[in-house]
Amino acid sequence: MENIKINLENLIAFLFVAREKSFSNAAAQLFLTQPAVTTKIKCLERQFGAKLFVSAGKQLQLTEVGKEILPIAQEIYTKSKECENILLSYNNAGRGVLRIGASRSLSQTYLPLLINIFSDHYPNIQISVTEGTSHEIIEKIMQFKDNVGIIPKVPINDKITALTISSEKIEFVVSTKNPLAQKERISINDLLQQPILVAGEGSATRLALLDFFDKYNVVPHIIFEAENLEMIKKYLLTGRGMALMFPAVAKGELEKGQLKILSMDDINIYIDVQLIFLSEHLLSPSAKKLVEIIHSTFSV
Repeated sequence: MENIKINLENLIAFLFVAREKSFSNAAAQLFLTQPAVTTKIKCLERQFGAKLFVSAGKQLQLTEVGKEILPIAQEIYTKSKECENILLSYNNAGRGVLRIGASRSLSQTYLPLLINIFSDHYPNIQISVTEGTSHEIIEKIMQFKDNVGIIPKVPINDKITALTISSEKIEFVVSTKNPLAQKERISINDLLQQPILVAGEGSATRLALLDFFDKYNVVPHIIFEAENLEMIKKYLLTGRGMALMFPAVAKGELEKGQLKILSMDDINIYIDVQLIFLSEHLLSPSAKKLVEIIHSTFSV
């Protein structure tokens, strides 16, 4: 059998540079120095006499041969991680690390509940939690940085499995300085006249809001958008506009009387809360146990 000549570490460095279009960003993802990543790419190019990247302004662009090997490099990386997870599955399943990613809108509600349930069953497994937008969590799972994610329902690709845990009501919220806060009941016409604050592109609450207004054939008057929920709340506190959000996100401001949930007739908007992960055979033993608990606890 002929030995493999290509260095897999160099190939993975190529993959990350191609993804990031930057040596420095790839180095940060790989926890290497930029010169180390540059050296790996040069070694790969020198070994096979093929240039893989060209500079295009401030970004790197793939050459034709680079474009051709990119999907192969991605598949090799994915299969390597799959191999790691299979080998790990033969370790002591009662120990290990469970890496959970959670959207910021749910990290203070569902996450503590799931962690408590899981820790009661498996106290020896360490839990590592990261927060981010739904799309950041999806990306981390695709890159094997998180085992599972807890996010509001958003479009995902067919490589990810999604289990619905619950359906949560989201509410229109305004500052108590806003004239709408003085009304006991709000009509759809009141909503249509208000400027809107929204979360970033692709967020679950943004999609729900656009879908809501689409039912009335109205384009909402969006005056402010931000990825950061804290920025949206701070803008709300000035008294301008309204936002659609999970009440738990604004719990502190609601309790202090700074923000108010609008009371509306016959208007109910819900978003599914989902556990997401790569196909089950790619899961670590601890992640498989969490999925089992989710199945039994939430009857999904």
